Amino acid sequence: MNLTKDLLQQFADAYAKDKNNGVIAAAISNVGVKEASRNRLAANNHSFIFSDEIDHKNITNKKKSGRCWMFAALNMARPKIMEDLKLEEFEFSQTYLYFFDNMEKTNVFLDKIMATKNLDINSREVIRALEFQTSDGGYFEWFKTLADKYGLVPKSVMGESFSSQNSADMFDRIHEVIKKYAMDIRRTADADCEAIKVECLSKVYNILAKCLGEPVQKFDFEYVDKDKKYHLDRDLTPQLFYKKYLGDFYEGMVRLINDPRERNPYGRVYINPSTKNVLESDGLAGLNVPIDAMKAAMIRSIKDKRTAWFACDVGKMSDRQAGILDGSIFNFEQTLVPVGEFTKADRLDSRQAVANHAMNITGVNLRDEKPVMWKVENSWGDEPGKKGVFSMSDTWFSEYVFEMIVNKKYVDAEYLKGLEQAPIIYDDFDAFVELINW
Repeated sequence: MNLTKDLLQQFADAYAKDKNNGVIAAAISNVGVKEASRNRLAANNHSFIFSDEIDHKNITNKKKSGRCWMFAALNMARPKIMEDLKLEEFEFSQTYLYFFDNMEKTNVFLDKIMATKNLDINSREVIRALEFQTSDGGYFEWFKTLADKYGLVPKSVMGESFSSQNSADMFDRIHEVIKKYAMDIRRTADADCEAIKVECLSKVYNILAKCLGEPVQKFDFEYVDKDKKYHLDRDLTPQLFYKKYLGDFYEGMVRLINDPRERNPYGRVYINPSTKNVLESDGLAGLNVPIDAMKAAMIRSIKDKRTAWFACDVGKMSDRQAGILDGSIFNFEQTLVPVGEFTKADRLDSRQAVANHAMNITGVNLRDEKPVMWKVENSWGDEPGKKGVFSMSDTWFSEYVFEMIVNKKYVDAEYLKGLEQAPIIYDDFDAFVELINW
C-alpha cells in the first residue's frame, strides 16, 4: 500500500474531528510531551518511605560515562565495608577496574576479528565482531571477573580523571586505533596476527594510561573511623585489599533473568558464550525465573541486609529529576494515542525493550507482605530523585526489569534446580543477547 493524498486527508479529517487535539497540541508545543503528559497523582504515591531498607550513605556519580554496571556492582559492597570499618562514607575506585576492563575488551575484540578474518566483510558474524568494540558497557559478571583477576582499590588511591567521567573522546580515539588494526588483521596471514594484536594492545594501553592513569600496584590504605580513630594498613596490593576487606562477599551469586517469551521456559539457564569482556571467561549465563520469583528473592536479600544489582530499561516511563520509575507517571495514551496491549515478551522480540542501565535495589515498601515500592540506589549523583535515591513502583519492576544479581540462598529451590541442567545456548542474534545497550 502506498501513502496517498486521500489517505493523508483521511488522517487529517479524523484529527480535526477530535477537538481535544488542538488543546493537547498547544500544551505539548509549549512544554513538551512528558511535561504535558505528567500524572501528578501517580507522583504523589511515591513517598520515598520504605518498610525495609539498607543504608548506603553517600551517592556515587558515574557522570558522562556508561559505567553504571561497575558502579552498581561496587555499591553492593559499600554497606559491608562501611559497617566493618565503622566509616561514615567509602567508595571503591571505579577507574582502577575501568582501565583493565577496556584492555580486556580490546583483547576480546581483536580475538573476534581474528576468528572471523576469513569471512566476508558483510557477513553477520563479521559485523557482530566489529560491533563488539571497547566501550563502557557491561554486566555484573564482567565486574566479578575483573575483580577476581585484578583485585580492587579504594577511590582514595586511584581517583577519577576527566576521561573516566567523560569517556566519549577517549573511545573515539580507541575505536580509530582498533578498527584500523582490525582491517590489518583481516589482510594478514594467520601466523602474523598475534604480533599485530600485541601492537594494537600496546597502543590502547598507551591511550588508557594517558586518559585514566596507570593502575596502582601497591598502596597504603588509611582512614579515620566514626570514633575519630586513625587507621593505616601498609603495602597492600589490589588483590590483597580485595581478599582482606571483602573476602567471599561476591561469591555464591546467581544472575536471575526474566525472559517471559513462551519458547524459553522458566527454571533453565540460558547462556551466550560470546558475551564476555575477558577472553578466558565462559560467557554470560542467567537463570530464567518468573518476575515474582525474582521479587521474592530480592525481598529475602533486603531483609538479610544485602542489596542487589539489577538491569532495567530506565528510559521507559521514568521521571529522572523526580527520581520516579512508574508506569503511570505519564498519561501518554491520553495526550497522544493509545498503543494497546504490548507485552514484555513482544517488546523483547521487537527490540523495543533494552536494558540500558544498572542500579542497586536497597529497600522495599511492603504492605501486607506484598511489595508496593522499591528503593533504588542510582549512580547519577545526588541531584536527581531524593538525594540520588529513586523510587520504583512494583508494576514498573514487572515491566522493565530484566535481570538481577542475588545470592543463591535467596532463590526458590524449584528454580535453583535449573543450575544443575545443561544450559540452553542463546543464538548470537537473539533479542535477549542484544538486550543490553548501556
